[in-house]
Amino acid sequence: MYILENDKLAVHVLPELGGKITSLYLKEKEFELAAPNRTGQYRLPGGVVQTGKKTDFGPDFSQYDASGLDDAFPNIDPGLVEWQGRKLYYPDHGEIWSHMMELQEIPEGIRLSYASAAFGYAYEKRMELKDSSLSLHYRIENRGGGEFPFLWTFHGLMRYEEDMRLLLPTDFEYYRNVLSHPVLGEEGRIYPARNGIYDFSRVPAPESKSMVKYYGEGKSREGACGLWYPSRGVRCMLRYDAQTLPYLGVWITAGGYRGDCNCALEPSTGFYDGISRARENGSLKVIKPGEIFSFTLEICLENTGS
Repeated sequence: MYILENDKLAVHVLPELGGKITSLYLKEKEFELAAPNRTGQYRLPGGVVQTGKKTDFGPDFSQYDASGLDDAFPNIDPGLVEWQGRKLYYPDHGEIWSHMMELQEIPEGIRLSYASAAFGYAYEKRMELKDSSLSLHYRIENRGGGEFPFLWTFHGLMRYEEDMRLLLPTDFEYYRNVLSHPVLGEEGRIYPARNGIYDFSRVPAPESKSMVKYYGEGKSREGACGLWYPSRGVRCMLRYDAQTLPYLGVWITAGGYRGDCNCALEPSTGFYDGISRARENGSLKVIKPGEIFSFTLEICLENTGS
């Protein structure tokens, strides 16, 4: 465990689990943003082995801890993709969450790095504290001999509170349900942002024992979204380049998934979750050999008073 700290924030990082942020703590409000690990223990998954067997898809994410803030890269949904004559096995929730990253202290903060033997990319994440903001600077380089198709999605599981509000981009006019839900119905149904069926600015009540996942329909141009905790007097804002991360997913479990309660805002490069699906709808990112894909995501915790 590594602790990155200033007078406003304390950030706990696990290099052993892809640089998972296990704690993002706002000191002046005694407020923890990261969804907690309910067992207090972190199991270390094994790596991905490409042998043509079912184990190609790596560790089953559902069998491990679902807490804290991770990166889902180079995908979310597992699957086999044929690309330029190659067979690429994309593991469950990607590679990063289940692999050890090398940590190096640098003047601005820390640098985490990982080199993928399966896909040939080099992955770097730098963490830097500025006042009450944590900046995550990413650099992904294709060092392989062929094109590398991918999705990058922020998989930040955050604190759930019943009275919290979701601060979603105002230019989303519609939302697409991507998980069967008792109110939103089957996967694929599309709803206006304002409707008489479901309030996208709220979370389900804990007694519902439900889970929900939806995406903004189309691209957002705002580059910002957030969570407001009115009873705590804290607002969390995610800020990023809207051209780099134009899509946004929302995941909420109010006891419906393994009994967990958490909420995730998931800015993403593509729409949505699976490589094949993103390829079909024209939103898949591809890095050519030698190319670099870089961007920044800022997490800001704001004291809103009372």
